[in-house]
Amino acid sequence: MERETYRIAQEADRFVGRVEERSQLSKWLQDETARSRIFSITGMGGIGKSSLMSQLSRLGKNAGCVCLWLDGRSFTPTPASFLESLSAAASLEQLEQAEPGSLRILTKAGPLKRVMLFIDNFEELSLLEGWLLDAFLPKLSSAGVAVLLASRPRLPITWITHPVWGLRMTEFRLAHFTNQEMVDYIQSFGTFPDETVGRLARLSDGHPLALALSVETAIKDKACGPDKQIISQSISARVLRELASEKLQPMVDVLTVLPEANQEMLSRLTGRTVTTQQFRELAGLSFVRSGTGGLALHDVARMHLLKDFRQREPKRLLELQCSSAQLLYGKFQHADRKQRRGIASQMLMLSKELLSPHRGYADFSGDSIPPLEQPNAADLPNLHQMLEEWCVYSVDPHMNRSYHDFLDELADRFPESIAIVRDSQGRPAGMFIIVLVYYETGLLLQRYFPNELSECFTEEEWKCEPDKADTYFPVLTAATNSMSGYSKEEIIGLLMLDHLSLLGDGSRAILVATNDVLKQQLRGIGFRIRPTATRNCDVSWAEAHILELDLREGNFGDWVLSFFKGSGEMESVMMDVFHALSPGDQERQLRKILLSLHDPVELEKYAGAFPGVGSGIDLQRFMLRLMKISGEAGLTEEYGSLLYAAYWQHAGNSDAAALECSMSRATFYRYLKKAIANFARVLAAQLQNSAMEPEH
Repeated sequence: MERETYRIAQEADRFVGRVEERSQLSKWLQDETARSRIFSITGMGGIGKSSLMSQLSRLGKNAGCVCLWLDGRSFTPTPASFLESLSAAASLEQLEQAEPGSLRILTKAGPLKRVMLFIDNFEELSLLEGWLLDAFLPKLSSAGVAVLLASRPRLPITWITHPVWGLRMTEFRLAHFTNQEMVDYIQSFGTFPDETVGRLARLSDGHPLALALSVETAIKDKACGPDKQIISQSISARVLRELASEKLQPMVDVLTVLPEANQEMLSRLTGRTVTTQQFRELAGLSFVRSGTGGLALHDVARMHLLKDFRQREPKRLLELQCSSAQLLYGKFQHADRKQRRGIASQMLMLSKELLSPHRGYADFSGDSIPPLEQPNAADLPNLHQMLEEWCVYSVDPHMNRSYHDFLDELADRFPESIAIVRDSQGRPAGMFIIVLVYYETGLLLQRYFPNELSECFTEEEWKCEPDKADTYFPVLTAATNSMSGYSKEEIIGLLMLDHLSLLGDGSRAILVATNDVLKQQLRGIGFRIRPTATRNCDVSWAEAHILELDLREGNFGDWVLSFFKGSGEMESVMMDVFHALSPGDQERQLRKILLSLHDPVELEKYAGAFPGVGSGIDLQRFMLRLMKISGEAGLTEEYGSLLYAAYWQHAGNSDAAALECSMSRATFYRYLKKAIANFARVLAAQLQNSAMEPEH
């Protein structure tokens, strides 16, 4: 612990530049009135936003402020998740006080009891913009609170022009280091020859991360003599690999695949024990940062390393992605609903290159794009122009007006249903409209798209309360070619990928599609297709179909892992006998078997996990027999009947299965999950205690 404290102190002593920014905060700390303010810190990747935040936090703590730190990447962008994370941060800072975790420190703050709230990677919370401005910030004390927001892009215009907070905002737009600041930074590490100092400064061009990498390489290679050439520090994968010692390389590979990993995760994925000393060495690399969930690579470093990994060792990259997906699957199974979307998003990003080889409509393989935002009124003209282009190839002309009117009303009443991504000029470059269906949104859909609503939902389904809603209705996704480095298909793919993570909390997506390429692509990632009941949704050149991905049984993790089928690690799981698997893997494999119960050919791949079963048809008969004689096998009669209805009698029709069991849909799904867990335990116990005797 003393060594870690010393390291942090060393880093603070090496902090250079940002004089104006530190001066502005010092003025607030010395101001006797200390009106609550926002400090916005913006700049490109690697420019030093997080480092400045840490330095300002140090200044605040030295002045007696309570400093709360949040990372926008570490929680789902919802009000509940934000407040939960904020409460946890407050608990950490108030362990010795009477009310640990209380957020009253923010509402009761004042000039004598100041609080500084730091939010790093704030761009990740752009979907919370309206709630933060209209609901959260007004609750803060009018004095004694400083909110410091670090993000790559400048804050949206709604913040800058806000009638209250716009006047209380100080913007810090970070620039590259000056020549003197570079010299000061280099010399903080020791004495270098003038020639070396000049070369290091020129190579980094004032970019703080590049400068840190340059100095680190110079120290490691002892490149202080005039006879040794210093490696060029344009940030490259080769340089990043060389900075990490051989024993750290496997851990760097893990961080290249996962956005964040703690010591335990690193040990599991590298297959070796990661010592505390090694973990600290890894944390000490200039391109590694500490987060709430462990260590993470700097975005710029991760981008270069991932591209390099993909080119050098594509097979090993896939194996590591597969192992990481299975590790996240375990976390996903034990996470609460608030945490699941974040884990779901990580799992999807790991599998995105495997989702579909057909990229005519959406390309999932692109690198991540800037965070999504809700549109504001000023964006509507651009969105209507984008929509008009979409209408040309998607619907018949007489439908155009309905879509434009729908967009206006949706933006006014349910803006959370629209997500946009902006280009470098701040203009919308892509949008995705997806509606969580309940009574109020259902009425809106009924007014504009009655045929589509009736094809996808019964009246009982959409006339539910918001807290009972479990189905998303994707309306459309559209994009332009205005985002440098991205095609329309890549923007659409990344928008779709982000919203598929919504299903991670146990939800369903259902839509009407006429585009044959879209139908093919959605079927390729697991959507089930069926014909419409009427021809009312057809367009003049194509027939409409219903496409549905139902993950309400809690099988999101199984769905993602299915994309890795065929990799060595997944095959090793399938080769184990059923009762030798972990309880979680038993449930996962049993669910796949039950979903394939009507397909003996598909069941063939699972037969080897059951001693005494020779074929898929044998496995089918054995499963059905256990369900029907459930009382004797140890499975309760209620669970046996429920499983029989869900996976045999009414397979693929959960509404009919629920009706067969005289249950509501919500109750049906809750009991089905319990039934699968019970069946897995019973089956494992029977296999372990005696050989199976399948009936022929």
